[in-house]
Amino acid sequence: MGSVLILIYIALNLLSPADMLPVLAPFRPMLILALLNVPIAVLARMMAPEVGKLRTQVVMVFLFFGFTISALIPHRLYGANIATLTEVAPNVLAYFLGIIYFRTPGQLRLLRALLVFIALFVLVNGVLELPYSHASGVETPYVMAHANSLNITDYRIRGLGMLHDPNTYAQFLLLILPLLYVSKNDSGLGLLGWVTALVLSGAFLFAIYLTGSRGAVLGLAVLTGLFLVRRLRTTGAVLTSILGGLVLLAVNAYSTRTISISAGMDRLAIWSDGMSYFKESPLWGIGPRNFGNRYGMTAHNSYLLVAAELGMVGYFLWMSMSVVTLVQLNRITQLADKFQPSLVRWASALRISLGGYLFTSFFLSRAYELPLYMLLGMCGGIVIAAGGDDAVPVRGSLWPVWTLVSCVGVLAVIYVMLRLRFV
Repeated sequence: MGSVLILIYIALNLLSPADMLPVLAPFRPMLILALLNVPIAVLARMMAPEVGKLRTQVVMVFLFFGFTISALIPHRLYGANIATLTEVAPNVLAYFLGIIYFRTPGQLRLLRALLVFIALFVLVNGVLELPYSHASGVETPYVMAHANSLNITDYRIRGLGMLHDPNTYAQFLLLILPLLYVSKNDSGLGLLGWVTALVLSGAFLFAIYLTGSRGAVLGLAVLTGLFLVRRLRTTGAVLTSILGGLVLLAVNAYSTRTISISAGMDRLAIWSDGMSYFKESPLWGIGPRNFGNRYGMTAHNSYLLVAAELGMVGYFLWMSMSVVTLVQLNRITQLADKFQPSLVRWASALRISLGGYLFTSFFLSRAYELPLYMLLGMCGGIVIAAGGDDAVPVRGSLWPVWTLVSCVGVLAVIYVMLRLRFV
C-alpha cells in the first residue's frame, strides 16, 4: 500500500494534476496525498528498523530542512516560514519516503519504470503539439515558443508543473539515462534488455534535442565522462576531455543556442546580483524565495541560489547531503566484493545520475525541487540495503572538508566567470 502511494505521489508531482486539470487546483490534491503518505510511512519505518542504520545522510537532510524552514527568523519574518514549510516539505518528503520504500533493486526498478513512463508521456505530448506551435507560432502546454538572441523563435518541448521549463525536463531525462542500464540479473542486461535500453536512450536523446537545452548537452557529455572514467580510468579522462571539446564545437556549429560566455550574458547578470545578495548576508542569507522576490526571477544556478538565500550555513548543509551520499556510493562500488552485485550496479548508476544532476544544477535553480530529494532517497535506500553507516561508513572520508571545499570552489568558479565577463 505504502509503495503504491509513494509512486502515485511522485507521478502526480511530476505530471502536475493541477495543470492538467485546473479544476482540481483549489482542492490541493498534492497536499492531501502528502498527508496520506505520512502516517503510512511512519508505520512502515517502525516495521523497518534497518532504516535507522542510515544516519549521516538523514541527519544532514534533517538539518537542511530545519534550517530552511527557519531561515527567515533572523530577518524577523516569522510567518513567512510557514509558506517555506508548505513549499519545501512535500519535496523533502520524497526523500524520507524513498529511504523507507526503495531499499531493494526490485522496488527501484518499479520507480525507474514510473520515471520512464513520465518522460515518454511528456515527449509524446510535446511531439504531438510541435506541428501546431510551428504553424501558429504560439505556445502550447507542452511546447514553449521562445525568441533567442538571434531573434529566431525556438520551439522547445517541456512538461507541466515542475517540469514546465525545457531545461528542467532535459535534466530529468539525464537523471534517468544511467538507470536504464542497470540489469536485473548478474549476467547482464541480455539482448532484450540492451534493445530496450538503447531504444529508450534514443528516445530520450531525441527529447533532449527537442528541449534545446544547452546545459543538458553538456550534462550528457558529463554523464558519458563519468562512465568512461569509471571504466577506463586515465584513458577515460582523456577521452572525456576530447568529447567535451567536440560537444562544444558541435553545439556552437549546428545550434541557434550557442554555448559561450557571451551567449550567457543575461545569466551572468543574474549571478552578479546573486553574489551581491550573498555578500549582504553571508552567514544566514537573505531568506528562501527572496532571491526571486528581489530580482524578479530565480538565480539559474542552484549553488548560488542556496548560498544567497541560506548563507554559508544552509549552503554547507545542502552541499553536505550530496557529498555524503557520493562518498557512500563510492565506497559501495570500491568494496564491490562485500556487497550484492545488484546493489553495486545500482550504486554505480545512481552515482552517475547524481553527478549529472549536480552538474546541470549549475545552470538551473533546482535546489528545493522533488527530483533531487527523490534521487537522494534512492541512494539512501541502496546504502541501507548495503548495511547502512556501519557497513558503508563515512568516517575517515573527511566529508566536511570536501563539502567546504566544494562550497567555496563553486562560488569561486562563479566569481571567475563574472570577472571574465569584463575581459
